[in-house]
Amino acid sequence: MIANDIIKILEKWVPKKLIDSWDNTGFQIGNPDIEVSKILIALDLDEDVLNKAIEEKFQMIITHHPIIFKPLKNLTTMDYTGNIISQVIKNDIVVYNAHSNLDLAEGGVNDKLAEVLGLKDTSPVTIVTKEDFPENKIGYGRVGFVDRIELNKYLDIIKANLDASHLIVYGDKKDDIEKVAVCGGSGSDFIKDAYKQGADIYITGDIKYHDAELGYQLGLTIVDAGHFNTEKIILPTIKDYLEKNLNNKIEIEVLMESSVPQFIY
Repeated sequence: MIANDIIKILEKWVPKKLIDSWDNTGFQIGNPDIEVSKILIALDLDEDVLNKAIEEKFQMIITHHPIIFKPLKNLTTMDYTGNIISQVIKNDIVVYNAHSNLDLAEGGVNDKLAEVLGLKDTSPVTIVTKEDFPENKIGYGRVGFVDRIELNKYLDIIKANLDASHLIVYGDKKDDIEKVAVCGGSGSDFIKDAYKQGADIYITGDIKYHDAELGYQLGLTIVDAGHFNTEKIILPTIKDYLEKNLNNKIEIEVLMESSVPQFIY
């Protein structure tokens, strides 16, 4: 099957019309007519992902984060991103990303994160108006309910279900929680929205000092579970979707590891 046909199938789930105005994502590099027999799925396209793709002869890489986000002023092998793009082209690999459209789509990043953390009766944390979509269904993040539980016990569930080595918790330590808001990746823009939705805690990533301060002032406990941990959960779902819709005719592998070294000291 050619790459363009695979993209068309994927975009039935994550259509282009869901891509937000600030985003740059989609079909980014390569020949749309190349025959694809192996697909590698990862959160980012970095050297580890690229080397695996080259060594194991994957013809297509699908990621959540776009490698080309801001406009490129040049393309040289002296630059990290430029070198990766150069090697991708040299090895005739197709690169496709689904970013904000995968965040907003039904069954996408935020729905999966809510599912993994046990939320019920979910709705968006903040609404995004998109043409051809009902206003009350499309939005970033999810807010829903869990059976009333002690905060410490729920933090253990978060760590276990996201396979996170640690969590950073900001704010007053509540006894019990019931209403939970989540947003995969960097969700600091929606702290006020989570508060307005009446959430007891808000789980996301990339929380800065003043974000935490805002949450504390609002009385909202914020759990920073990490950008990678709150988004990696979608990768197996992409694989499952493609296998089902490609009738298992293409070999697909998911790379769940982050290439950025981390350790707790």
